[in-house]
Amino acid sequence: MKQKTGKKFEDFVKIVRDLREKCPWDREQTIESLKPYLVEELYEAIQSIDEKNYRKLCDELGDMLLHIVMLSVFAREDSHFSVDDVIDSISKKMVRRHPHVFAKGSAKTKEEIWKKWEEIKAKEAKAAGRKRKGILYDIPRSLPALCRAEQVQRRAARVGFDWDQVAGAWDKVHEELDEVHELLDKRKKPKACISSKKSEAQKARLKEEIGDLLFAIVNVSRKLNIDAEDALQQANHKFMHRFSKIESRLAKEKLSIEQMDKIWDNIKASET
Repeated sequence: MKQKTGKKFEDFVKIVRDLREKCPWDREQTIESLKPYLVEELYEAIQSIDEKNYRKLCDELGDMLLHIVMLSVFAREDSHFSVDDVIDSISKKMVRRHPHVFAKGSAKTKEEIWKKWEEIKAKEAKAAGRKRKGILYDIPRSLPALCRAEQVQRRAARVGFDWDQVAGAWDKVHEELDEVHELLDKRKKPKACISSKKSEAQKARLKEEIGDLLFAIVNVSRKLNIDAEDALQQANHKFMHRFSKIESRLAKEKLSIEQMDKIWDNIKASET
């Protein structure tokens, strides 16, 4: 007879508790020390999804579950919460935030669901004695910048602050690009004419405008339903693949930048 999921989970929690008690490595760990491992496991799971390697994804989800249970076991030792509290919390939250599924509420579109979701989150914060600053402020700072930019834009779009068409977002990219060009033209002045203080100010302004340009490009990606983080990762992989061929030539002979550019163009043409 197949073992029930609940029993399997209870057995797994016991395994983690035994590890905590008997394994020297596990005994030394803290909630803080697990942070980098937690991030690593998340990205390994994402990579498995990208590769469509579902056997590997199963393994990586197991690793993520291990960290969830480990963190819960560690927290229970200091009387913060237990794994039961974690399950109770997320179960109640999902029921509470989906009245159109579990209660008498109704929602016919995803926009209506988002609006209700934000209203419920605001009520939760008020009931907990917290003042919610706004719909953007609980987006984690630790997210990769491109992911965070997309989340910021998506939430702003939920209340109607968005371009109607991709064209508007694309025009914004050109606007930001022109501002970067303008600053770069200013930096072409002879150095003798630019004080060190002014140069630092220009650099800070240039950094700001490049940030605006990247934010605008993420907006275009979002409007086209393209994941900006994934698109950049693909660009990274493509560059690494092409550069590895140049690198293999560099191991045999010295090349000028013009020669490397020509090899690059040939690689690009062969791929096309």
